[in-house]
Formats: sequence, C-alpha cells, structure tokens
Amino acid sequence: MNILIVDDEPEYRMLLGHFLEGEGHTVFLAEHGEDGLKKLDDAELDLIISDVYMPKMDGLKFYKHVRASVRHQKIPFLFVSGFDDQHTTSAVKSSNLDGFCRKARPLSELNAWIKYLTTPINKRPLTPPGFIPDRTEKDRKRDRSLRSNR
Repeated sequence: MNILIVDDEPEYRMLLGHFLEGEGHTVFLAEHGEDGLKKLDDAELDLIISDVYMPKMDGLKFYKHVRASVRHQKIPFLFVSGFDDQHTTSAVKSSNLDGFCRKARPLSELNAWIKYLTTPINKRPLTPPGFIPDRTEKDRKRDRSLRSNR
C-alpha cells in the first residue's frame, strides 16, 4: 500500500514512516500541505495521513485541495494531531473527515485506522477504531460516586 504522510514534525514523520515501512507499506513524506500537494502525483496513493496544524498549508486546507481533485478525492484521509481539544476535533469533524487519531495513541490504534479506512465501505465494521459511545448520565453519576469514595 502507498501512504503519504504529511507532518511538520520531522521526528514523528520519520517514526511513522519507519513503522509503516516495517508493516510492508511504501511511504512518501511531506513537511506541510504545500509539499503534500506536490507529492500527490508521485504514486497512486492508497491513503493519506496528515497532521492538522502545520505551517505554510495546514491539514484542513490540504484536505480541501485533495477533495477538490477528481483524481484524488476518493483517497482515504486520516487526520492525526497531538491535540484533541474541542476546537481541533470539531474542525476535523466539520470537514466530513474519514478518520482522526491522536498522535499519543499506540501505533496499534493507528494501524487499526489504516485497516479500517482501506477496507471497502460495505465491509467495514459499523464503528470506527477507538469509538467510545456517548456516556449516559448514569455513567457520569457512577464515575463521580467512585471518585468521591476514594
């Protein structure tokens, strides 16, 4: 599988690149969205993994450019970020994203996302990797009770 990694952190880009190459994938690396756009035509890509916040062109603008291209609009796109605050998650979710994974999560979760996104839609599990259903008020009360009993 050919995977494009777009991330401004060289250490993360290299770590992820080495991990994915070890999994048998061919990896293309880009520093930011503008660099990523230049690399889109280097190979037939099966997946794009992009950071959200980067200089020159952030992941959201890069995503919009990819989706605007007829040739590339169906490539699965996974956002990664060191942030999972409400601003970040709402920004990527409002982009009709394919997937989002925090950088601090184990690489096995990232691998699960890759498998999920590259599986044909009609054969995917109903819930994506790392999905946590909304907690009920009963769950929150139980958790508060457990914390107060410590």
